[in-house]
Amino acid sequence: MDYISELAALLLEISTEESQSQAVRDKTADQMADTHDLRPEGPSVPEGNVWSVGDLNAEIGSVLDAAQDRLPSYVVGEISDINRYDFGTFFDLRDLDDDATISCIMWAHQREAVTHELEEGTETIVRATVDFYHDDGRTQLAVKNFWPVGESDRSEDLAALRAELAEDGLLDETAKQPLPEYPRHIGVVTSLSGSARRDFEEAVRARNPGVPITVCGATVQGEAAVASLVTAVRRLEQDSAIDVIVVTRGGGADADLWCFNEEPVVRAIADCATPTVVAVGHEDDETLAEAVADHRPMTPTDAGVAVAPDLASVRQRVADIEHRVDRAYTSVVTDRVATLTQRLDAGLQTLEQRAQAREATRQRTADLEHRITVAYEALVTSRLTAIETQLNDAYQALEHAVETDAVTVGAAQRRVGGLESRIDTAYQTRVDRELGALEARIEDGYREIETDARVQAGQSEARRLRVAVIVLLVVLGLTLLVLAVGVL
Repeated sequence: MDYISELAALLLEISTEESQSQAVRDKTADQMADTHDLRPEGPSVPEGNVWSVGDLNAEIGSVLDAAQDRLPSYVVGEISDINRYDFGTFFDLRDLDDDATISCIMWAHQREAVTHELEEGTETIVRATVDFYHDDGRTQLAVKNFWPVGESDRSEDLAALRAELAEDGLLDETAKQPLPEYPRHIGVVTSLSGSARRDFEEAVRARNPGVPITVCGATVQGEAAVASLVTAVRRLEQDSAIDVIVVTRGGGADADLWCFNEEPVVRAIADCATPTVVAVGHEDDETLAEAVADHRPMTPTDAGVAVAPDLASVRQRVADIEHRVDRAYTSVVTDRVATLTQRLDAGLQTLEQRAQAREATRQRTADLEHRITVAYEALVTSRLTAIETQLNDAYQALEHAVETDAVTVGAAQRRVGGLESRIDTAYQTRVDRELGALEARIEDGYREIETDARVQAGQSEARRLRVAVIVLLVVLGLTLLVLAVGVL
C-alpha cells in the first residue's frame, strides 16, 4: 500500500509540474517568436532575424538550462527500442495515449544500482533530467532511476496474439519452409522510396545478377501500412512465377515497426504457400511477422544474401566437383587399365605356354613318325632281302636239279611239280608266319604311337603302313607268280 501511495503522489506531482512546465514552454515560445522570427515574409530579410544553426542550438540549450527547475523530474510512458552497451543503455519512452516518443539514456553505473529489469512494453515511471546536445540539436532524457508500473494495452494485445499464433502452430520451427536454393524469381515487398529496396537489390545483384526481381511497393509504417502490406504480400503470393517472397524495411523505432505486429499482416505472411523472408532491420526484438516467416535475417542486405545464391561460390564448387570427378575418373581408368593389362599379360603368357606345349607334342609326334618310318623301311628291306636270297637259292637249286635231271622231262616235271608244291607250301607257310609276326610288330608299334602321341596323325600313319604292307604282299605274290610261270 505504501508503494501504491508513493506512486500516486509521484503521478500527482508529475501532473502538476507538467502543467507548470507547459505554461513556461508556451511563454518561452511566444518570446522567441517575438524576438527571433525565423520565417521572414517578403523578399527583404532584416539582418538581425537570420540565425545560424549553431546560434539556434545554443539559444535552445540556454533556454532549456534556464528552465530546468520548471521541467518535470518524473515522466511516465512505455519502454521500447532498448539498446544496451557497455557504457550505458539507450531506449525510447513512448506516450501511453499516442505515438509520441522521447529518447532516453541511462549510464552503466546508474543502471547497475537498480534492481528491477528494463523490459520492452513495460509502463514505467522514470526520474530524469532533460539534456540537449548542441552539435546535433538532439534532446533526450538522462535517466537516473525508473519504476515499472505495468504493461501497456498494446503489449498485452501483442502477447495474446503471440499465444494464439503459437497455439495455431505458426511459430513452430519444424513447420518452416526451406528457401529455394536457386530461386527463379524473387518478389519483394518494401517502400519504393526507401533505402531498403536499394540495399536488397544491390545484395542480390552482387551475388546473382541474372535472377529477376519484382518489387511490389507498400507503405511500411503508419496507419496505411497494414492494408498496404497485406495487399502487396497477397499480390506476390498469387504470382506463380515467384518462388520466394521478401518483406523488408530499413529498421526504426518500435512505434514505426508496429505494423509488423498487426494480425492481418502476420496472418497474410503465415498463409503464404511461397517461402517467405521478413527482415525489418531491428535486431533487439522479433516482430510477429518475422516470427511466422520461414526465415528472418536482420537487414535488407542480409535478406538479399539469404535468398540469392553466390554464383561465384557455386561456380567454384562446380569446378571443385569437376576436378574431383576428373581425378576419380583418371584414378579409376588407370586402375582398370592396369588390371586389364595384367589380365592380358597373364592370358598371353598362358597362351604362349599352351603353344609351347602343343609344339612339344607336335615335335614328339614327328619324331615318333620318323622313327616308325625308318623302322618300317628297315624291317621291310631286311625281310625282302631274306626272301630274295631264299628265292635265288631255290632258283639255283631248281636250275641244278633241271640240269641234273634233264634226261627225262617227265621226271623233271614231276620233280619240279613236287618242288613247286613244296616251295609254295613252304613259302606260303613262312610268308604267312613272317607276315603275321610283322603285322603283330606293326600293330604293337601302332599302339605305341597311338599311346604316346594321342593324336590323329598316328592313326592315319598306321593306316598308311597297313596299306603299304598289303601292297608289298600283293607285289610279293605277283613276283612269286611270275617266278612260278617262268619255271614252268
